[in-house]
Amino acid sequence: MLERMMGFPRLMGFPRLSLALRVSILSVLVVAAWGAAHAPSQAQPLVATVDSTESVIDYTGSAPLHDWTGTSRSVSGRFVLDPTQADSNRAVVRASVASFDSGNDRRDRKMREVTEVAQYPQVEFRATNIEPLIWGRTADGRAGRWRATGTLTFHGRTHPVEAPVRIRAGTDSVYARAEFAISLTRFEVERPSLLWASIGDTIRIDARIRGAIAAPSSAERSRMGPAREHPSGPHVSQAEGRSPRRQ
Repeated sequence: MLERMMGFPRLMGFPRLSLALRVSILSVLVVAAWGAAHAPSQAQPLVATVDSTESVIDYTGSAPLHDWTGTSRSVSGRFVLDPTQADSNRAVVRASVASFDSGNDRRDRKMREVTEVAQYPQVEFRATNIEPLIWGRTADGRAGRWRATGTLTFHGRTHPVEAPVRIRAGTDSVYARAEFAISLTRFEVERPSLLWASIGDTIRIDARIRGAIAAPSSAERSRMGPAREHPSGPHVSQAEGRSPRRQ
């Protein structure tokens, strides 16, 4: 009688369970249902805007006597990552060429001169294809290695670029690190002389980008279609997904 007054129906197959046990079972079922309804979808696309206060791009050049590194913190952009639909992935990251600082005013002035920053103020990477190689769960989110292919526009010239990318995603931010090399000659940049010799032709790029996760727009959701779980979702250790931040 008491169980009927409290609104608990008799559980089929268990006519003799005590009221306390039935309450316990129903409580577990309610909690499980609530958790399933509110758990974040691991297949949900990641849409993020670059956080310029937490993102850094370095370039490293070489000279006969030493190497040097210039750093820009004037970074902007946006990216969309969906491990289930590679054709929906895209990214745009750009930086001000004049903002790169190597700690040597004379060298920086020379680099700004040969890259003609007044005419070509921005360097921009635009990814046309980003696909996961390894992508799985970690203790605090997801992490893995991806491959990005796209174009780099620098000094008014645009050329294809491919780069490995390490990505770590938490609940509210995404961290990505990409490293690749470019040729100054290919982008028609004159190799300046520092002291008595020209610098090397190869410039190494190290981009460490952090973005704040946002909900995808209705247009992005329409292009992406329904979310699906990635077929191969291995657990990735924290070491696999973590990319140390260079100071």
